[in-house]
Amino acid sequence: MKSRDPAAEPYEVTQFVAEVGLRVRVMRLARGLTQAELAERAEMSRQTVMAIEAGALSSRLVDLARCLWALDDTSLQSALASAAQDLAYQEAARNKLSRIGSRRRKTAP
Repeated sequence: MKSRDPAAEPYEVTQFVAEVGLRVRVMRLARGLTQAELAERAEMSRQTVMAIEAGALSSRLVDLARCLWALDDTSLQSALASAAQDLAYQEAARNKLSRIGSRRRKTAP
């Protein structure tokens, strides 16, 4: 998989990532934690916390999830994981996803 150019990302994507990073920062500060303390709780480096808070497009989803877990932010966790409540997701799950998975297994070498 080739590396993506952050400058080529749509504005909406960069704004979303920046807003999530800002939320992590505000929640960290509201809990009186330093970046180093959050990093320790989330079992990651301080540089990773800094990148998430800065809205770095290179941040990994697993790192964001670890920060949310360490901050005990159930509202954002739920919002990001609530696809099961999305009607389009439900429709795809009922009608398409099982067929897509079986098609991939048949065509895989």
